[in-house]
Amino acid sequence: MFKRPRQKQPVFDNMKNSIRNFAPLLVVVAILAGCATTAAKWEYRTRTTDSPKGKAVLDEYGQGGWELVSYTSRPKDATGTNFVYQYVFKRPKK
Repeated sequence: MFKRPRQKQPVFDNMKNSIRNFAPLLVVVAILAGCATTAAKWEYRTRTTDSPKGKAVLDEYGQGGWELVSYTSRPKDATGTNFVYQYVFKRPKK
């Protein structure tokens, strides 16, 4: 007898079935990933100096795990010739 060849299921139907089977798993993974993220807690330290000895300050705090966040300079007095230099550092809270 003549045997009829079996027809293949269309590729699109296979993809729909795969997505349907894995959808609940993907939802659970997405929910757990959202719950696992927490905001980092930081501690900050400010260092003010009268001279612009930037490299020494950066090296000192860098060895302690501090990261430079900001650097500013402002006039120390009304003459505008003397300045104060301020560094702001942060590192993860321990």
